[in-house]
Amino acid sequence: MTKDIDRIKFELLTADEQGTTVDIATWVERFPEHREELLDFWLWARSRSNADVSPPPESLKLGDLARSALQRVCLAVSLGSEWLKPLVNEAEARQIAVHLQQLRKVQFKTPTSRRAFRRAVVYAWVIEQLAAFRATVSRLATQKTTYLLEGCLRHDLFDSHQKKPLGPYDHFARYKDAEPIAARKQWIRISGTTLEVGEKAREFHQYAQRYLRSVHLAAALAKLFARLTDDQLETLATVHWIGCRLNVPDRTLTPPVILGALQKDADWFSKLEKANFSLEAVGAALHALIALGLLR
Repeated sequence: MTKDIDRIKFELLTADEQGTTVDIATWVERFPEHREELLDFWLWARSRSNADVSPPPESLKLGDLARSALQRVCLAVSLGSEWLKPLVNEAEARQIAVHLQQLRKVQFKTPTSRRAFRRAVVYAWVIEQLAAFRATVSRLATQKTTYLLEGCLRHDLFDSHQKKPLGPYDHFARYKDAEPIAARKQWIRISGTTLEVGEKAREFHQYAQRYLRSVHLAAALAKLFARLTDDQLETLATVHWIGCRLNVPDRTLTPPVILGALQKDADWFSKLEKANFSLEAVGAALHALIALGLLR
């Protein structure tokens, strides 16, 4: 039987306080249904426990740096070979970008009424699209996909994302409108952090045709994002967020620039310890975003 998340958090915190080396990847593998909560909790707990005791970088010994590097390599290997590949097919992404550029030239009158309902429709539609290509659909994948779709299609619907430990996150969608409304209407089912297609999913199809600027393009983008892991989606959304807010000439938007911005970010600097924010992973995300026309 699956353990209660509070009990898991207690055991994790106890292990950390006792000085035991905690491999968070192992804990996530043991309890995949609590992946998002565990990562969020671990980032919080580790930052508190290390706030006053972490040695400055210059005091680290060579052996410590080597062990740290080895741990990151091992974590990357455990996450699979996807980190060695481009995030998206460049030809496919550039073709989508051309269609997006053409779409933006067409005037689109954004509806002003029933915003919460419209968000619920698109949110449920995204879950259905992801479910067609993924064994499970996490809340993280849904959140990151709606964020990236907003950047591509500019619906003026999912523009409430805020900086959270796992990247841009829309609390209103989670707690106030999109997800609760979709669940009440049985368009989706919620099982922990997993979101499933509901019994009455057909009901929102007619509305999705109205609220999406292009169902064809939205489906192509959702299919592209569905092929990525949750970690890759976290990287893609975070790099997009950072890239959009960097006041630098276009030519200098490079992986080191993104990593430098993360290093200075009080909320996200700890991402640099994660395998999906290595120089190579950030470079792949940046390349994909440029191919899609989301960054230049």
